[in-house]
Amino acid sequence: MSETLILPWVSLSVLTLTTAAIWSWRQQTAESARRGGTIALGLATILLIAVGAETAFGGHSLHEPLPVALRWVLIDALNATPLPLYAALALGLMILAPRRKVTPQWVSGILLLTVATIVAYAAGNLAIFALGWVISLVPFFERRFFAITDQNPMPLPARIVLAFSAVLVIAGVAMIALETPGDLTTKLSIGLPRTGLSTMLFQAFGCLMAAVFLRKGLVPAHTWVLPSFERGPLIPLTLLFNGHLGAFLIARITLPALPDISSQALPLLGNLGLLTAAFTAVLAIVERQPRRLLALLAISQASFLVVGLESRNPDAIAGALVHWQVVAIASSMLTAVYAAIEARLGAAPDARQHLGLASGAPRLAVFFAAGGLALVGLPLTLGFCAEDLLLHGTMETHPQIGIILPIVTALNAFNVLRLFARLFLGKPSQSAIEIRDALPRERWVLTAALLFLLIGGLRPAYFVHLPAKAAEMIRPGFGAGATSSRSVK
Repeated sequence: MSETLILPWVSLSVLTLTTAAIWSWRQQTAESARRGGTIALGLATILLIAVGAETAFGGHSLHEPLPVALRWVLIDALNATPLPLYAALALGLMILAPRRKVTPQWVSGILLLTVATIVAYAAGNLAIFALGWVISLVPFFERRFFAITDQNPMPLPARIVLAFSAVLVIAGVAMIALETPGDLTTKLSIGLPRTGLSTMLFQAFGCLMAAVFLRKGLVPAHTWVLPSFERGPLIPLTLLFNGHLGAFLIARITLPALPDISSQALPLLGNLGLLTAAFTAVLAIVERQPRRLLALLAISQASFLVVGLESRNPDAIAGALVHWQVVAIASSMLTAVYAAIEARLGAAPDARQHLGLASGAPRLAVFFAAGGLALVGLPLTLGFCAEDLLLHGTMETHPQIGIILPIVTALNAFNVLRLFARLFLGKPSQSAIEIRDALPRERWVLTAALLFLLIGGLRPAYFVHLPAKAAEMIRPGFGAGATSSRSVK
């Protein structure tokens, strides 16, 4: 595949998913909508894998050669992995979703969320990135997408926080564009570094970082995530959270586009990430609700992404990008297995007692344990490689991580095992004995996810290749130093 085919293939995947989202909304049965959505996501995943493979092994990167009218796509080492990974993640969750939760509108919402995130990943200018950010939140405001009843499944405070994050992104993008001289294409260019410490650039940086703060659920904004996971649509929320658009905003926009400000201000956000990782790990110790505990685990482990990205160390940035893959896959495995248990029991299980579900569903128990341990860096999994890079890369800028990371990892491992014990160990009841084990479609998807984590641990070079190239590309000062003639003073 040549460089000229990257744009049509990315555009075709976006068009396919958009068409499928509209088509699914109009279907009469959930199963027909799910079949159509699965086919569309499968096709998009194949197209984006081809794009990622061409970027990784073909040496092609799509930046400037396109006509201005077509220059909406930017494909490089940073997004070559997240693009197919997110499409595959959406495909897996579409297949794993319990039948009782799926409606045609649910399928349409998943497709809309997926296409919006892909658009944000592939955006070649700031306006398109902001558009993807905003559209990815739409399904959580319109109750017909994910609600089984007439009540909106998302708590009002969560909707307010997400709406405010969208406003902040739009404001930040607008201020960057206003501070950039030149034509509209130059103003909205993502790759153009804006050097200097002007007031408007500081304000733009503040808006963008506040949006990251809110969307990622950093302390104290984690308070919107917990009730959302407790009462909201679990699988769509997992897909929203694992898009990690906040981390992508840091890597794609703030580091290369605002290098001077980032080098001064981002360490504060990194310290907040460390605080969030530690605080949520401690909070999870006393948490008894499984959904809230899953949310705390995901927030705690994902907070290390911010620490690695702001460290200005290539190893740490690469570790953060690999850790992104681990958190996305492993946390999705946990929520998918838990959603399957809820569907089988007909209600949220009472985690105050040991349920003994392993007697009736041993495969689900194995998948849950494997996903949870990979999330916290079990050796021979990709999580171990990611945390090793993070630890060694951030020791110079954050020496305290040498204490915090092992402690937080140990606490999260304890929380994973505690939740596993509550769900799967103990004397089983009659309902636990009669519970159905993993269905064939569940076994295939969860096995593929587990193999991804295991192969990544055994052959990490293949999974670190693109993140390492991206780390050299996006670290602060790279853009300004390499393209000083294009810098905006």
